[in-house]
Amino acid sequence: MQADREGGWLAAFYFLYFCALGAFMPYWGPWLHAQGQGPLAIGILTAAVQFSKVLAPNLWGWLAHFWGSRRIVPYAALITAAGFLALGLAHGNFSALLLITLTFSFFWAATLPLVDATTMDWAQRCGTAYGRIRLWGSLGFIALSLGMGGLLAHWGMTAFLPGIAIFLVAAWGASRYLPYGTLPDANAPRPRLSSTLRHISLWFFLLAGLLEQASHGAYYAFYSIYAEQHGLGSAAIGMLWGFAVLCEVAFFWWGDRLVRRLGVPLVFTGAFVLTALRWGVIAWWPGLVWIILVQSLHAASYAAFHLAAVHWVSGRFPGALRARGMALYASVVYGLGGGLGALGAGWTWAHWGGQNTFAAASALALFGGVFLIQALRPAPTLEKEAD
Repeated sequence: MQADREGGWLAAFYFLYFCALGAFMPYWGPWLHAQGQGPLAIGILTAAVQFSKVLAPNLWGWLAHFWGSRRIVPYAALITAAGFLALGLAHGNFSALLLITLTFSFFWAATLPLVDATTMDWAQRCGTAYGRIRLWGSLGFIALSLGMGGLLAHWGMTAFLPGIAIFLVAAWGASRYLPYGTLPDANAPRPRLSSTLRHISLWFFLLAGLLEQASHGAYYAFYSIYAEQHGLGSAAIGMLWGFAVLCEVAFFWWGDRLVRRLGVPLVFTGAFVLTALRWGVIAWWPGLVWIILVQSLHAASYAAFHLAAVHWVSGRFPGALRARGMALYASVVYGLGGGLGALGAGWTWAHWGGQNTFAAASALALFGGVFLIQALRPAPTLEKEAD
């Protein structure tokens, strides 16, 4: 069946894309450290990856109206792969690393929001669940967070950049067969995204999400280094990352059903509270058993948050606005929030140390919950007011 083939290509893209991300996220900090970068430099370079998501998704979402996602996603994947290979030419020079990182991140940020919008449209047409497709990305993340740990333990950091590039090239191959839909008519009247400015609940949602993602800055930039300081090796660290994402997979499998049963507000609230608990336990570091157990809360801090957010955004940005709504969500929450979180983590790590950095992350997630309360008030579908 055509729907099965289309779902298979979507699953393949998510798997390969997140294989690259699974190789990148746990070991970006250690790789930069091996290149001679200090805590503040690592924070800045991690923030550069996140800040690229502020402008890029909105630009790509706007261009997709005229070009279609089919013309953007494959080329963006190839350019990102080339960018990772180019990092090896920097030879540890901070300015060169920053320039290359900003460049490949700008194109990397083009892919996921556009594919997410494509997947939501396809899932609604076929009557299936977004989470059942998205979980393949989590499986890919597990495969490479574990696999890259083993490779680095055996080959060292020389395997880092080529390993990521290989999977991005493979993602390019899969991206050519995704069910993007028809190219929009550039001459047709378009719903105006500016109508969102009239809804204060949207801005509370984005601010709450920004703070929740900012709290992840310490995790993405320094968790592997923090674990090394507590005596863990590369293989063990990879297993911790992999176990966290395995719990994410489980939530994505059942999450759509859970969101429908419990509702977006309750899932969101649980995600924020459990995120704060997760960072607090990591700050305390009570022992390996507790650290393993608390990694299961990745199902809340990422999977539950993201799935609830995708449902929230899709309900307010249907049809022609969906790609741009996803881009706005990605740019503010993951771009600005992730960038500020990485910068803040770099500063606090250098001045306060690892324990206080994760404690601050816990407080940040709780603070985000304050804005979440206002964000969850009912609001009309934005496209209706834009017509």
